[in-house]
Amino acid sequence: MSRVKDNGNLAKTVHEMTGQKPVVIDSKDSFNYLMPTMQKLYNLLQPAMTTVEANNLIYFNSSELIADNAYPIQLIEYYHNASATFSNFINLRRNMLIGNGLEPVDSNTSGATATIEFLQRENEYGENLQEIWSKLCFDYSLFESYFLELLYNPTNGLIESVVHTSPDTVRAVANINPNLPYVNEWHLSRNFGITNKVGKNRTAWTGIPISNYNKSTWAQDGARQLINCRRYGAGNEVYSIPSFNSILGYVELDAQLAKYSLNSVVKGFTPQTIVVLAGNPDKKTKDEFVNKFKMKYTGADAERVLFVWTVDNETKPEIMPFQNADVTPMLELLNNICAQKIASGMGGNLELAGIQSTGGQSLQADANKIAVSYNFYYMVHILPMQKQMVETINKLLRHNTLDEVTVITPPLKFDLPNSQPAATPNI
Repeated sequence: MSRVKDNGNLAKTVHEMTGQKPVVIDSKDSFNYLMPTMQKLYNLLQPAMTTVEANNLIYFNSSELIADNAYPIQLIEYYHNASATFSNFINLRRNMLIGNGLEPVDSNTSGATATIEFLQRENEYGENLQEIWSKLCFDYSLFESYFLELLYNPTNGLIESVVHTSPDTVRAVANINPNLPYVNEWHLSRNFGITNKVGKNRTAWTGIPISNYNKSTWAQDGARQLINCRRYGAGNEVYSIPSFNSILGYVELDAQLAKYSLNSVVKGFTPQTIVVLAGNPDKKTKDEFVNKFKMKYTGADAERVLFVWTVDNETKPEIMPFQNADVTPMLELLNNICAQKIASGMGGNLELAGIQSTGGQSLQADANKIAVSYNFYYMVHILPMQKQMVETINKLLRHNTLDEVTVITPPLKFDLPNSQPAATPNI
């Protein structure tokens, strides 16, 4: 809202429309009124990206601060601590992306054996590409992006080993040409956008540089490059903004509703009783009295008493019940709205998140509904993501002249037993 001074235009307009001259409140500064200020939606777009002038590092900012470089960290916090519905959908997407794991397209060819050996080859940290695939599926489920560090054999230029790199540790360096969004160099650091609970933040200005994947420049890049697989969308030419970004406000609301309910039980969020005491002692005396009361009446009830001291020493102590409004219907409504919005933003329904729908249907009807929803969700949402993820892996295999791989996610089926007729007793 912005305060606007009326210079007579509003009164003139009302007079022209109604034919009656309005009464204007007379004051020294004329009449002031409040008018809502319209704001463009694109001004509210989160997450924002800002470029550090010192080294052209592109920050990936959360919705909390203008330049905290903490959007990936915010997603991680939402996954662990915010909404169970959101976390269940992230886990569902990850498990569906993993499928049966990486396997050659045609296992009968002569090159399939070499491909399997490459998938099972361990890097310096004891992980092979088959194990890394599970991590990549989680990264793509949460960030809709993943990174792999490639280490080349300096003799023949083939990719010797592959190392997983979490997206929250990677930031891009802006292209020298401001008209090109393509990244030629990345920086790696585990201190990007680290925030704490008191509102301060500690952000790394730089990291360890590493070149973007380019099969023709591996030697100039020190036999070490970083390859990125990400979902493209309007406005995210450098980093991947997840498709569910628009419902993160409901994920945050879900977390706040849980916090409100917890505070109401544990800390006595609203008092049930008001005790009015005579006199107005000093703070130390008040604290001692309240502490003694809590020691005698322990538990949640002791936390739900509000003490009030009066100035008049002759006032008798009074104990009054505090009538609280029942907010249960509102909380239930908000919980249902959050669950529905999160499911809609993730492209699925509540059954896929483990939330049972109402209606009292039979087990077989619910099972069929879940199976159909699961298979539809895979075909519409998961399969396109899976294809893009596998294509990046195949790009590495083709670099080493190996056969391509694929991933198969079996459809969901329920084999429910048919109902049997009641046994006929023998006479």
